[in-house]
Amino acid sequence: MDPRNAGDLKLLNDTYRGLPVEANVAFLDESYRLRKDCRPGEQPFYAIAAIVLPVTSHQAVRDSLRDIAAGTFWHTVDLQQSTQGRAQIEKMTDYLASYADPCVVAVRHTPHDEEEAVGMRATSLTALLAALGGLAADQITADPHRIGAQPSMLKLPATHMMVLERQRRREDTARDLHTVTEARRRGLIGRHYPVRHVSPTVEHLLWLPDLVSHIYRRYITHGEDLVTQLDAQTITIDMPGTKSDPLGAAAYIQGVSRLFR
Repeated sequence: MDPRNAGDLKLLNDTYRGLPVEANVAFLDESYRLRKDCRPGEQPFYAIAAIVLPVTSHQAVRDSLRDIAAGTFWHTVDLQQSTQGRAQIEKMTDYLASYADPCVVAVRHTPHDEEEAVGMRATSLTALLAALGGLAADQITADPHRIGAQPSMLKLPATHMMVLERQRRREDTARDLHTVTEARRRGLIGRHYPVRHVSPTVEHLLWLPDLVSHIYRRYITHGEDLVTQLDAQTITIDMPGTKSDPLGAAAYIQGVSRLFR
């Protein structure tokens, strides 16, 4: 194993062992389309998908994912290119739907013209930290003016940790860590809420948000409805780009967002 990956794996496992027995962990991955990449009639967007899994199920889920992947590698974009790969994507989506593990998709909807992916990522990651980090989740659920559904329908799962795919550039990871620091300063998460960046080769549970972010993108870009199989277990956080305070204006929607249909 690459020495950096070996160090990441040790730190990740040490963090897992320090969590409460009943802890939930959120696993995140992104998908986006910038305005400069849009063709006529298309809309820009940025989305981060989070899959919430209890620590007690981690090893069983890893084993199931490797069975579906028939190995130790998974990249949904690559699998989309072949008939066999698309069948595996459908099978993994069926698996996630059958266990009803919570999905939360934070969407930066119709961002500003000048806004780039790094800014949209910071906004969306902040929304997920607020929604899942424990301190803000109860407040969000209890405020009917900020929710696009009945409060009794909204089940935001509190988490004890987040795991993100490691960014290729160190400066991008540093931006994420700055976003986390700001979330702590604002009281959205606790001072010791851990956030780790690792490669999907280190933590195969990152395959699930890779899957969901991809099929959500296909829902927007190709009108494919596979992601709607996850409707009952999904909450969409919509942050319109026309607002100066997207987090304050966020709508919490039960189900997969229909914003792009």
